[in-house]
Amino acid sequence: MATLSAFSVCSANVFPIGFQSKRSIYCYSYPPSLVKAKVGLRSSRIFSATEEDASTAVAEQGGEDQTVSVSVSPSDVLTMFFQAEGTMNEAAIPNVTNALEDVGGITGLKVQVVEGIASVELTKQTTIQATGVASSLVETIQGSGFKLQTLNLSFQDEDSEA
Repeated sequence: MATLSAFSVCSANVFPIGFQSKRSIYCYSYPPSLVKAKVGLRSSRIFSATEEDASTAVAEQGGEDQTVSVSVSPSDVLTMFFQAEGTMNEAAIPNVTNALEDVGGITGLKVQVVEGIASVELTKQTTIQATGVASSLVETIQGSGFKLQTLNLSFQDEDSEA
């Protein structure tokens, strides 16, 4: 089960974000009127539509900083392949490695500096609903001494592995 928290940190226009897998279409949209500086959202809406079921489900929660729990079906699980290249002092390799080992769900972690080029490669299980997974990994490695120059991300749907 995935947990989504509704909060905001700045006042800005937010555009709809859409994802599509073989079976479902997901669209999350937060109007600018709901995004206020350092104030929790008063209501949250979750929209989902599937090809098999044309109905739309809407859930509303009242109160500040509400947590909404959404069940995750196996078709929503993705494997993210993360590859970052940049610069880093070789002495920072243990710092970056330890910081990433503290993050759950990471496999195949490789941190190295070859001919002056630093690289971080890993695989992480995530879901379509999880937002900010890659950006939090970037923040983690940059906070440990890695200077990012290139980021390559690819995703594999669990259905396509079968």
